[in-house]
Amino acid sequence: MKEHTILVVDDSRTNLQVVRDVLEKDYTLQLAISGEMALKFLSKKKPDLILLDLMMPGMSGKETYQEIRKNPENKNIPVIFLTANQDEDVEVDCLNMGASDFITKPIVPEILERRIGKTIELEDLQKNLQGKIAQKTQEIETLALQAIGAIVHTLEAKDEVTQGHSIRVAGYSKAIASEIGMDAKMQEQVYQTALLHDVGKIGIPDSILKKKGRLTPEEYDQIKGHTTIGANILSAISAIGYLEDGARYHHERFDGNGYPRGLSGEEIPLIGRIIAVADVYDALVSRRHYKEAMNEATARKELLSGAGTQFDPEIVKVFIRLLDKGTIDEIKRQTTLPEENVR
Repeated sequence: MKEHTILVVDDSRTNLQVVRDVLEKDYTLQLAISGEMALKFLSKKKPDLILLDLMMPGMSGKETYQEIRKNPENKNIPVIFLTANQDEDVEVDCLNMGASDFITKPIVPEILERRIGKTIELEDLQKNLQGKIAQKTQEIETLALQAIGAIVHTLEAKDEVTQGHSIRVAGYSKAIASEIGMDAKMQEQVYQTALLHDVGKIGIPDSILKKKGRLTPEEYDQIKGHTTIGANILSAISAIGYLEDGARYHHERFDGNGYPRGLSGEEIPLIGRIIAVADVYDALVSRRHYKEAMNEATARKELLSGAGTQFDPEIVKVFIRLLDKGTIDEIKRQTTLPEENVR
């Protein structure tokens, strides 16, 4: 069975026949007599290599190449140009465009066969290497996510009153991400980031975290430090580089009066604006050492009153929509991590 497919694009049927005679014993060939036909082939199946005539009537080889590369799915397909023009400047121009190689006409079968073989061999080596890197990256990410699970359990164990808070905030945040159109991968990143938004509280004394009365200004300053402590802790998990923004920015305010940096509006990373709403809602409807739980109707009013000042108003709108759908109430009952995070 032939392992590789080559798309050959040339307006000369004679040249197509020459290429077929040389290559069809080793490769599956798709033959196109115009750039337009080549693009139609590409919309249905991705070849392993494209052999593209530079000088064609209608859509030229250069124009065809540019159209091919406009589609991100085609960006890694190697392209070899064919041309009767032996000017060195033309060759340099083709290579500068991103072509893998350049073959002059008339086609010499031995040269064509060797150039194609070398390019396919190099492409296979690159794909094999990328596959191994992806596998190792996945293994590292899996270990890191398991570490996240352990960190969350440690954090939750510090205070039985706030147990489940990080897990619920992560669930709310993921639901917001889904509602605003983030793809599945981004939703998962939001979830993992929100899980660790309060990790910096590991560095805050229990006497402050569990204090039942009003905090002194000095104690409040210590509490505010959990954002920076958390970001510094998470920046060390280099395998998952997106985690620290949630810890650092979830107490920034839309009006610029938050901490630690006093950012405002869209200066605040989106993940920070998402977690801010999820975090405050869960704090409002949950019991704390210093207060009893608030009912949902009152919590809803609090969020709406903070839209545009404390919170991104668009994120508040999304959250209210999720409340009305019942999504938030369903997540509210979650107090344990998914199994994959605790193995």
